Amino acid sequence: MSAEDYHNLPAFMQESGSKCRDHEKKYELYCSFHACPCCVQCITDEHQKCQDLKPLSVILKQVKSSASVQLYEKDLKDVKENLETAINYLKTRISNIYTQKTKAVEEIRYMRKSINDYLNKLEQDILNDLESKHSKLKLNMDSLVQQMKQRASQINQMQSQFTKITQYATDLQIYIGLREIEKTTSQTVKYIEDLKVETTSLKRI
Repeated sequence: MSAEDYHNLPAFMQESGSKCRDHEKKYELYCSFHACPCCVQCITDEHQKCQDLKPLSVILKQVKSSASVQLYEKDLKDVKENLETAINYLKTRISNIYTQKTKAVEEIRYMRKSINDYLNKLEQDILNDLESKHSKLKLNMDSLVQQMKQRASQINQMQSQFTKITQYATDLQIYIGLREIEKTTSQTVKYIEDLKVETTSLKRI
């Protein structure tokens, strides 16, 4: 083999030669059991019990034109095609799962936005309803406060005049005045009782 031919060989082929690396002797036999070439010393050291030993010259005869060369060439081609098919499949899968992930992210964000929009609207509706009820309740209570102030002013006025009535009025005037006071106080007591009922109802709102 020329130096040029030697350098054209693959690296793993360049490392193998016609001599045994362990014993520095020429390969002469081939052990089919261990699938390796052997020198005479190899037979003595490691292959004494091997039955299927053949002369290496017989094995190498017409090796280039043997069916094995074509078979292994086809095997290499098939393996290469299978690897390329697997690589292309995985690349397609990687692209597909990225697309699926992107779509899922968009759906999640859309769902999040929809939920946020719904919760924001729900919050605003509740706040509006609360504000409306508060305004109505406050208006009613302000009205009640004004009514109660008027009645309290009326009672205060009668209370301040009560001493004058008993001191300066005639018996008839006192009688009429007491009836008027009784009427006013009765109306006020009834108003307060009715107010208690109304206040209880307001608490339930």
